[in-house]
Amino acid sequence: MLFSRPFSFVNAQVVGPDGVIASALRVERSRVAGFAPRPREAQFDVNGAFIYPGLVNAHDHLELNNFPRLKWRTRHANARDWIADFQPRFNTDPGLAGPMSAPLDDRLFVGGLKNLLSGVTTVCHHNPLYPSLRRANFPVRVIRRYGWSHSLAIDGDSAARAYRRTPKTWPWIIHAAEGTDAEAERELEQLERLGCLGSNTIIVHGVGLRLADRGKLVECGGGLVWCPSSNLFTLGATAEVRDLAGAGRVALGSDSRLSGERDLLHELKCAAQTGQVDAQALFRMTTSDAAALLRLPQAGRIAMGRPADLLLLPRRGDDPYQTLVNAERKDVELVVLNGQPRLGALAFAPLFAALRTETRRVEVDGAIKWLEQRLAQRLAAGSIGEPGVRF
Repeated sequence: MLFSRPFSFVNAQVVGPDGVIASALRVERSRVAGFAPRPREAQFDVNGAFIYPGLVNAHDHLELNNFPRLKWRTRHANARDWIADFQPRFNTDPGLAGPMSAPLDDRLFVGGLKNLLSGVTTVCHHNPLYPSLRRANFPVRVIRRYGWSHSLAIDGDSAARAYRRTPKTWPWIIHAAEGTDAEAERELEQLERLGCLGSNTIIVHGVGLRLADRGKLVECGGGLVWCPSSNLFTLGATAEVRDLAGAGRVALGSDSRLSGERDLLHELKCAAQTGQVDAQALFRMTTSDAAALLRLPQAGRIAMGRPADLLLLPRRGDDPYQTLVNAERKDVELVVLNGQPRLGALAFAPLFAALRTETRRVEVDGAIKWLEQRLAQRLAAGSIGEPGVRF
């Protein structure tokens, strides 16, 4: 890997889980190298911007983000019914057949770009780790060490084999308790009977988890990925997360656009509107708590020696956490992955130039930005686009 010259952001507000931790940030050889600039090295004044760790999206199906939001009932009592509604329509419904006909690599790329545009640098993909997700030019970092099953409804008792095959140091992830009916309420008990409830068990959705279930999940060391907009769209209800969040056992996920909102920034707003947790807790669910649940020791915090995965937002008020919750894609000033800028506002042209990063101008929801040239070329060459983005 080629490393760029060292540089520093100055006149900044560097954000941690408990507040602002520094007013400058130095990057060297793709990693955070300190919190003070050095003489004779490149410095970039960010005009008081908040610098966050790159966001962690704990749940997405990257190949399903070129689809519209779809359902055929007002609400479902269980995700099993929502899935069943899709099966006979894949070849007949234009909303499904058209998007599905696009090449898999193009669909995966758009899923990655969706995340980058919203300040996400790390994604947990809930499906096979397709070859293109491993490539260096994929828009974001995709977690590689994980085990998974789809759900008990689809995988049944074979979920136990998937759990046993997963190293204990990796997260094992499954859609579970995704409903408001008695079947959903029983699923955590079923997972326990199958021997699938342990310190690396990550439940996605968990709408049907009862108080005792949530206590059991905390006690065993597992956690929940919360996708409120997807839950509200399909089920008309979402998970109760206050107690799990208080224990640091919740991460936020966008889900795919088949059921979820547009991206993780929209998911933050939806989560805030439930009134269950405050903005600081939501920040942790997309940074430090998400990284802990997903066993990502290098992600979720800005700290010495960690990869320089960064999100910059303009300072609008004194509260960095509320600023994040209020942010839209057009507000994103800079996204840095592994020390390299991938997306930035026009004012960051000197940074791209100093790091010899070739770019192309794009419009994102009406705001003009620089996009790394390789990503722009890939988007232009693909068979599908990203809504709100044009050259």
